[in-house]
Amino acid sequence: MSLIVGIAGTAKNTGKTTTTSAILNELYKINISIGLTSIGYDGEEIDNITRLPKPRLFVRENTILATAQKCLCGGNAKYEILETTDIKTPLGNINIVRVVKEGLAVVAGPNKGSQLRYVENRMIDDFGCKIVLVDGALNRIAPMIETDGIIIATGAARNVNIDILVKETKALYDLLNLADISNDEFLHSVQADKIILFPENLNEEKKLLNYGSLIDDSTVKEIIDRIEDTRIIFIPALIAESALKQLNDGMGKLWANRTLVIKDSIKLLTGGEPENLLNEINRIKENGGNVKTLRKLPLLAITVNPFYPKYRFEKDMYEPGYIDKHELLEKMRKAVKVPVIDIKHEGATTLLNTLLACLEKQS
Repeated sequence: MSLIVGIAGTAKNTGKTTTTSAILNELYKINISIGLTSIGYDGEEIDNITRLPKPRLFVRENTILATAQKCLCGGNAKYEILETTDIKTPLGNINIVRVVKEGLAVVAGPNKGSQLRYVENRMIDDFGCKIVLVDGALNRIAPMIETDGIIIATGAARNVNIDILVKETKALYDLLNLADISNDEFLHSVQADKIILFPENLNEEKKLLNYGSLIDDSTVKEIIDRIEDTRIIFIPALIAESALKQLNDGMGKLWANRTLVIKDSIKLLTGGEPENLLNEINRIKENGGNVKTLRKLPLLAITVNPFYPKYRFEKDMYEPGYIDKHELLEKMRKAVKVPVIDIKHEGATTLLNTLLACLEKQS
């Protein structure tokens, strides 16, 4: 069996690439076959804004890498091209390659979920990868639904206020841990590309509503107008924070004994700020309703980074700054029930054990 893991940074300089590098190093020690790609571009040597050094990804021989054509000469690793795909990016078509000489790599992978799924399947089914790492970011997290679980990298570069940072991360944790539906709670139309209103009697006819790429005002109004005999509302589309608030404002106590089912938590995370979205979810529950997902994306761990680029006005430049790492770890660990690791100071052993346990479950 195999495992696909996403590593998503909440902002630049939160330690995402450091986390990915640390996991790679641990995996290399146990001689397991590895695939590596990203959502979009990463791997720059110097941060384009702060001009502070950024880590790059060091890859060893036989690692399978999916990256854009122009990135193949961006590092000093050498490759054997296994496939030039039809997946286009601003940096050229995505190539699936095998590392034949270790070195630094620049990774610019596919941007869409379907493209990521194709690359992952090729790495696993055709090139023998046991673990595939997908480097990404919170602002381009949508394709991460094509993974088996994610690791979130956050830290002071997201917010230097530890309490605010912990509160936001806890909201992400809660959104990713929404209950998923059991087999007997849902019926046969879960692959539909329409909103489905299930009646109180699930044997009766369902109502299907069309929508665009987003849930708009007219769609929200139509749901509310038809809510009287509805028990379950299934929404497969991205739900913007404003649309969820409008739905809540219109529903109020009508949520009692009703369930909102979304396709996956990513459809929420891409719709607005985590804390605001969680507030709307809690409003539904306070009014007697429930929120579940059709597909759960497990949060496997959180890595924290006390570093942030500190701007010095008198020098008109950035320099390294740090918040209290002990306070950050203590408060974050109290807030969530997954491993929380300062990857720079504690290493990736805990992460490796978490991944290997997940891999064993897949067997």
